[in-house]
Amino acid sequence: AQTVHGDVTVYQLSDDTPEEKYRVGVNYLDGGMPARACELIYDAIVKGHETSEVRFHWLIALLSGRTIRQLTKEDFSKLKTGQERPLPSAGDAWADGVKLIFRLLDLLKMPGADLQLVVGEFGKLGPVQRDMIFRHLEMLLKGPLEDQVWHRELERVKENQMGDDRQNRVWIFFEPKPAGPRVRQPVRVEPTTAERFRATAAAAVFGLAAAYIGWQALRSSAWTLIAYLVSAVGGYTGVINGLEWHFRVEWIHTRDQQHLTPRLRTKEAPAGGFAATVDRLFSHYSAKYAPEGVDRTAWLDSTAGIRRYLRDEIAEVYREAGVKADRVAWLIRHRVTEVKWGWRAGTLTDYRDRFRPRPATKAACWAGLAAFALGGFWVISAAVRTEPLSAAVSVAVTALAGGLAARSWLRILLERRRFSAAEGDSKQRQADTKAAFDRWCAKLARKPADKEMAAWLDCDRKILMDQAIRHYQLAPSNVITHAFIEAPAATHKSARVRNGPPRYSRYHLLLFLLTTDGVRQMTADLDFENGSFHDRHRTNFRFDAVAAVHVSETDDHQRTFKLELVNGHSISAQVTEASTEQLAPGEDPESLSRTALDATGLTTTLHVLEGIAAEGKEWIKHESQQENGRMAVPTPL
Repeated sequence: AQTVHGDVTVYQLSDDTPEEKYRVGVNYLDGGMPARACELIYDAIVKGHETSEVRFHWLIALLSGRTIRQLTKEDFSKLKTGQERPLPSAGDAWADGVKLIFRLLDLLKMPGADLQLVVGEFGKLGPVQRDMIFRHLEMLLKGPLEDQVWHRELERVKENQMGDDRQNRVWIFFEPKPAGPRVRQPVRVEPTTAERFRATAAAAVFGLAAAYIGWQALRSSAWTLIAYLVSAVGGYTGVINGLEWHFRVEWIHTRDQQHLTPRLRTKEAPAGGFAATVDRLFSHYSAKYAPEGVDRTAWLDSTAGIRRYLRDEIAEVYREAGVKADRVAWLIRHRVTEVKWGWRAGTLTDYRDRFRPRPATKAACWAGLAAFALGGFWVISAAVRTEPLSAAVSVAVTALAGGLAARSWLRILLERRRFSAAEGDSKQRQADTKAAFDRWCAKLARKPADKEMAAWLDCDRKILMDQAIRHYQLAPSNVITHAFIEAPAATHKSARVRNGPPRYSRYHLLLFLLTTDGVRQMTADLDFENGSFHDRHRTNFRFDAVAAVHVSETDDHQRTFKLELVNGHSISAQVTEASTEQLAPGEDPESLSRTALDATGLTTTLHVLEGIAAEGKEWIKHESQQENGRMAVPTPL
């Protein structure tokens, strides 16, 4: 399966108690896997957990989709024991269902018995029990009763086929659990100890030298003190505003780099890897969500840089986490959609207006530097007049230390400012991404349960069968027996719950209707989300036209069904896919293979078609005799 819902434990035994085995067994039955359900429920009965409800579900699981001829001697022995043992409780709906099932079996072994005798008893059943018998025991309801039951069941199927908002929920089943929201975190480049020492030492020397110059200037006149203060304040103002100006210019340049058209990569990501899949998803959604009414090429070209930047970010922050690319598809869609709306609204470069240096900042910078220069010139001139030699040395030291301190502290302070801005931007993007993640999780919360998927598929099967019956102008009672194979279509998505069978977004259904005149076969592709059928194919052949029926299985449990006719025509389908996916905790490949096979209907189909291939029309005669009550059920019942 492409997606495994490991958090769903409907098919997982939490302990070895009979009650737990019964609970999981019922889940298997609801999921369309009666063989495994029968094993678990019978085991629960053997270990002492038996009520009329438990016995009813066991009978349903044992007989589901089977004819009397498919029951083994062991099955008959268990049925005989179950019929002889008194019901743990009587008078409830479950007990009524048990009695009716055994009544049906008794009638089937009576020559000439009319199943119409139990029609009234169906009306007395509870709706749950009646629906389960109609759904699972249709192979036992033959003759005129079958027509009545079929039409009643068909009404229920048509009502429920698209029920529970199927069309808007099925797609969710095939969506993987999304990876949590992440954005690239800014990296703070801390200055080294040597850089800190150099900056601090240079600033200290600059301060001492500037103070000495000021002391020398004070000996000249009192006006020099005012000039000194003007120079100091102007220098501080100019540096602070110049730092902000420089940061804003650099930050705009950094953001602009994200929008530049990317250069061609010298080395592409490995095919099939995480980064390559992210590339493919970005390309897919960029084309899918292109703005309406604009030239698609212009849109893709003008946003290539920002989309490449976002692609690299996702590939970076999720690569080491062992996350599959389909789990971040929600984030890729969100990023592409953000770019789309930003491009349409012209807000992709809003940061330029937000960080453009303000005129006041520029004016303060220039004014401060001018005040620093004029005040400094006055002070230095006064100092030189007082002590020419020492003043010259002090000015040189001040200039050298000041330049070194300015350069060192500029790098440190710019990095702090850059990190602060990047951190704020990251927090905002993280909050926006978390909101998008929450919205996506809210959509996924409506994911259908596995038993809902199985119930919808059962409805689809019966709708297809009704179409085939009407096409061939048959009554349900004209069909001696029928068989289905549910195979994945050529193109599909697949998903399953833990220990459950794979479900497909598109199925390839094969239906075989056996009548006294031969086999009517219909094949159709099912779009499971919409419950619609496509590409129907029909084939008719006589019973003696069947040359061989076989199933091939590879080491990884991929099974292929093939029916060959004597005229060389063949009908084939890949029934189960290779079990190459990663197993969830507690899963066993062999058990998964049996579960998948149980859900496909292949076992029943093989029983029918192999019987025809071996016995031809004689096999059909036996089935017809059974239907008319002339073939007794083996005596253990």
